[in-house]
Amino acid sequence: MFDLSGQVAIVTGAAKGIGRATAVELAKAGTKLVLAGVRESSMTEVTEEVGSFTGEYLVVQTDVAKWEDADRMARKTAERFGRIDILVNNAGIHPVKEDGNRQEFLEIDDDSWDEVVGVNLKGQFNCAKAVAPFMMKQHSGKIVNLSSNTALTGIIGSVAYCASKAGVQGLTRAIARELGPHNIVVNCIAPGFTMTPMNAKMSPEAMEAAIARTSLKRAGQAVDVARVIVSFLQDDLFATGQTIVVDGGSFMH
Repeated sequence: MFDLSGQVAIVTGAAKGIGRATAVELAKAGTKLVLAGVRESSMTEVTEEVGSFTGEYLVVQTDVAKWEDADRMARKTAERFGRIDILVNNAGIHPVKEDGNRQEFLEIDDDSWDEVVGVNLKGQFNCAKAVAPFMMKQHSGKIVNLSSNTALTGIIGSVAYCASKAGVQGLTRAIARELGPHNIVVNCIAPGFTMTPMNAKMSPEAMEAAIARTSLKRAGQAVDVARVIVSFLQDDLFATGQTIVVDGGSFMH
């Protein structure tokens, strides 16, 4: 476990899945935490879990697709803790229809497209833009953006999701170039099939097929991804603008 004692970390989409697992790992590593989520009421379980490791945390209701929410999140963090060292840009959505299936290409309308891209891509832009001035002022900071291995492979029924997650990788490289001179490291994690609430409605057959594609022959767990995220937060990391795939060897590049 890396020692991140005293550092201030924001995790978006912290209520469940990879966000929740990351928040817990960061609490174990000694950070002061800001837990951001679109519904403050959904944070009960993660705050209980995080609270067993640290008493220094703050919950901020945040719709990352809205600039004013992302800006408020960053300002509240700085007001409470005096600095911002880490941003884990995790909040994301992958909607399903009422029958549990994803929307195929010709079914996607403007509202569906805008919702997915607004949260998954614009949301990460908003949050990075909101924290960057604080990190630039202190001449240090680490940002980890969450993409997906589907950005590299494509998947049927997930056009908007794949496009938004591919955009996250481009966003990562671009802001890494701009923020590097300020000693701010920006990297990206691309998980594969992971047992999170987002995938809870998958059929058993689809789950079996996803597991079969991995080299390790098991489903990823949220903590598997969280631990790689935390490894990207070590001090003096000489890697920026990079995307690491965490999918058990399903896709290799």
